[in-house]
Amino acid sequence: MNGKFEMDKVVATSDLGRTGCLKLRSLVDYLQDCSIFQLDSEPELDAYFKQVNGGMFLSQRDIHIIRMPRYGENVKVKTWVYEVNPSYGYRNNNVYDEAGNLCVESSALGVFVKYDTGALLRVPQDIMNSMCRYERHPMEYRPRKIRLPKDAEPELVDEYRVREYHIDGNKHMNNAWYVAIGEEYLPRDWKFTRIRIEYLLQARVDEVMQVERYAIENGYIVVMRRNDGKIYSIIEFI
Repeated sequence: MNGKFEMDKVVATSDLGRTGCLKLRSLVDYLQDCSIFQLDSEPELDAYFKQVNGGMFLSQRDIHIIRMPRYGENVKVKTWVYEVNPSYGYRNNNVYDEAGNLCVESSALGVFVKYDTGALLRVPQDIMNSMCRYERHPMEYRPRKIRLPKDAEPELVDEYRVREYHIDGNKHMNNAWYVAIGEEYLPRDWKFTRIRIEYLLQARVDEVMQVERYAIENGYIVVMRRNDGKIYSIIEFI
């Protein structure tokens, strides 16, 4: 393997939102599936993760939508790592149409953890040396941390219970669901092209999230909190 990974998808009925285009949750599913397949294709890293019961948890993602593909389009999802150290790695995830035109560009930060305890892993340097790295994609790279407005109070818009169908193989709510839930609290038909997400705590089945919304100058920030005030996720839509 050369460290890059790509997969072909046909935009199907189940991938669509009500506009007839790829919906946001399906897009995030495409991106994260491609990322995990790429990790699996790194033989030494994959063997190490299996040995220590570890893997990668997503910490941050920044997405720029140029256009959402429509029903029946053949698209190619690509990913590659551009920076990595023993504790975390940065990657790009892009989606291209059949003609090779860029539809979506994104960057992501993943941290290495032990699945049973959630403790951070430090991957041995020789395994790090076996991983391929590539030039990062030329896009706007925004700060990893999303700053909440200091001069505005959020609006409590909902209390949202985590359901069994939100849970993935890691036994917590799948990353794509945070984004899909956050999108529910935007004005209907309001258009956005940038989504920046921080993942801070793992939401588990039957936990109740306090959903807050901030109106900012050019968009909205949706915050999902635990009852004790700690934050599960922050999502910025602009």
